[in-house]
Amino acid sequence: MKTIITIILLLTLFHCRMKPEVKPNLPKQSSAVVFELVVPKIFMGHFYPEKVILLKLDKSKKNLSELQMIETNFFSISRYYVLNIEPGEYAIVAAHVHEKDPNTQKDANVYYVLDRENLEKSKFTVKPNQVQILGKYVVGFNKTELGTDHDMDNVGESIIGSFKTSLTAKIGAAIVSTVLTGGADQTDSSGYAGFTEIDQSKEMIEEIKKQTKLDFEETAWSSIPIE
Repeated sequence: MKTIITIILLLTLFHCRMKPEVKPNLPKQSSAVVFELVVPKIFMGHFYPEKVILLKLDKSKKNLSELQMIETNFFSISRYYVLNIEPGEYAIVAAHVHEKDPNTQKDANVYYVLDRENLEKSKFTVKPNQVQILGKYVVGFNKTELGTDHDMDNVGESIIGSFKTSLTAKIGAAIVSTVLTGGADQTDSSGYAGFTEIDQSKEMIEEIKKQTKLDFEETAWSSIPIE
C-alpha cells in the first residue's frame, strides 16, 4: 500500500511540475543559474524565501551599493533560477521570507542580508549560453553589527528601507521569533546573515542537475547545456 501511495505522489509531483514561462534569449544571452536556498525556522523545518537577490559585480564601481541587483525569476519545488542572466561576475546578497502567522494572520516580512564576508563566499561566474548549478545554501542571522561596514549597510538599506534605522535591524534574530509568531507590532525584520552551510558536493550538484533537466523538459531551455 505504501509503495502505491509513493508512486502516486511521484507521478503527481512530476505532472504538477512548474515550467518556466521565461524563454531563453537565443543565441546571445541564454545563460541561467540554479540553486537551492533555505532559511531554518526558529523551532523546526525551514522556509523557502519569496525571492533571492543577487548583485552583479563590476570592478569599475567603488562601492557594492552602486551595483545592479537582480532577483530570481523562477522557482520550482525547491530550486531558484535566474533565467537569461547576463554573463559576468555575481554574488548572492539577500533573501526575503514572507510568513503569515496562522493564529493572528499577521504578515511578517523578514530580510536576510549577507554581510561582506559571506557575500564573498557566494561569488560565481556566469558564462554565455549555459545553465550553471551553484549548489545548496542554508542561511541564518548572525552577529554582524551595523555601522562597521557602511557600504554594506547601504546595500541593506536599498533592499529594505528601514535596514539602518529599525530596531529589528540592530537585534536581528532576537526579534524574528516574535515577528513570526505575531507578537510584534512591526512586521518587517532584517539583519545581517551568513551561510550556516554550503553544499556543493558532487551528489548535490548531480541531484539539482537531474531536477533542472526535468524542470526544463519540453521547453526551449532543454537545449542549453547544464554545467
